[in-house]
Amino acid sequence: MAGVGWSGVGRIGRRQAGRVWPWVVLLVLGALGGTLFYGYTRPQAVPPWARGWLPNPPGQTRPLYRWRDAQGRTQITDQPPKDRPYEEVRYRADANVMPARGEQ
Repeated sequence: MAGVGWSGVGRIGRRQAGRVWPWVVLLVLGALGGTLFYGYTRPQAVPPWARGWLPNPPGQTRPLYRWRDAQGRTQITDQPPKDRPYEEVRYRADANVMPARGEQ
């Protein structure tokens, strides 16, 4: 009987050690997800070098660039031109939303 008890303890110890890795993975993924959620909801707290990696939160937009091409036509793009003067244009995220009836 004494030998059975010792072998049972060894098996339990190995089984518990094998179940630690899924919890570690879940903990790391949860911490990463929490960090990304915090950066998404509080973009001013994210360092400037990391802001380009995160999606834009609702209500915030990236700048657009207005410039004129060689034919004099106005162009609006999401990347500034390299060889022409341009104007940075900011706009509200709800700029194309019609007001509700009665709010006019």
